[in-house]
Amino acid sequence: MRHHLTGLLLVAAACAQPACAQDVWDEAGGIETAAAADATLVWASDVPDIGGEPVVYTLKGAFEANFILENGAEVGLRTSGGLDGDNPARAGFSGVFPAASPGAAGGFSGLARGAAIDDTGPRARVETAYIYIDGGYGEVRAGLDDGMAARFFEGAPSLYRRAGLVNPGLDPTGRVLARTDHDLTGPSLKFSYATPRILGVRAGVSFTPEANSGGLDRDPVRGLNATAPVVEDAVEVALNVSRRLPRSGVRLRAGAAWSQASAEAALLPGVYGDIETWSAGGSAEFSSVAAGVSYLTSNNGYAAGGGDYRALSGALRLTLGQYDLGLEAADSEDEGLGAESDAIAVSVGRNVAEGVRLVGGWQRQNTRLTGTLPLLSPGLSPRTDGIVIEITLSR
Repeated sequence: MRHHLTGLLLVAAACAQPACAQDVWDEAGGIETAAAADATLVWASDVPDIGGEPVVYTLKGAFEANFILENGAEVGLRTSGGLDGDNPARAGFSGVFPAASPGAAGGFSGLARGAAIDDTGPRARVETAYIYIDGGYGEVRAGLDDGMAARFFEGAPSLYRRAGLVNPGLDPTGRVLARTDHDLTGPSLKFSYATPRILGVRAGVSFTPEANSGGLDRDPVRGLNATAPVVEDAVEVALNVSRRLPRSGVRLRAGAAWSQASAEAALLPGVYGDIETWSAGGSAEFSSVAAGVSYLTSNNGYAAGGGDYRALSGALRLTLGQYDLGLEAADSEDEGLGAESDAIAVSVGRNVAEGVRLVGGWQRQNTRLTGTLPLLSPGLSPRTDGIVIEITLSR
């Protein structure tokens, strides 16, 4: 409870500052700078006695500086980071599900069975810090950044910005198993190239020598109560489409990606090999209705096979005046963990003031260990069923 109160005070203090976000142009030097920040607080009515946290929060900020060269190319740097008070057992999505026998963590999912769950406190992370040049031949980036597969991701239009059923930035229940955003390497040092967008289509590739940096929403190097692999030489190739149909005004978005990386663990020789992951997703947005789906499959890096990870999600959003109504569903399975999950949610959201958004709804998460693996530890309920409220302040 102590770090909950600390988090609430930090959220209030950050968004009370008049310079929480601003745009500044230095005419003399020709340099344009911009800054932004947001804070999110989530409360859930039903959380497990073990591995649950009713109040979670995150603070994030970003800064950018750029200038235009004589040939028209834009050169600059971007950096972002934040403070996160997430579920202590599932910070950064990865984590351990307590069971009688421990197991190796999935190379993509970051999930494992272990003797006891983790207890991670608030975390501060630098999530991006890269330089770039963007011109007529495309964009090149170098530094701490998301991989191309995550950058070009498209999926279902959830009303929740952080606490949805898939790709959660905050997970109070600790039961979310679905991840389709294809974030394999987190904010590690990488090099990437993206083509210009032509007729709404853009392609890109990125290379990560070693996934050795942990972010708030994806932490491939988090210390677990189980052995996790070292991910190296990751190559990601992705395609993105964003196009508005001229007659109907419908906005279509789609993304597809493939990635491959090597994985190994010194304490588990021969257990891991190459991690291969595929993903695809898309959405269609009309004047008052939006719908989308996303899917991901990965071999999780197990050399012998049999440990695949799969996730599927879909959502529908209906806008009625100032209110948004949402229906969301997700289904996922991690064979290496020996677990499967299905989830459903209905929600309503509204911008209650400038820079203030409120979303509330009902969520059901049913996550359980399966097959011949040991049952969950006593007191660890597989299902949560209750209200989830999210408040986001942004400047």
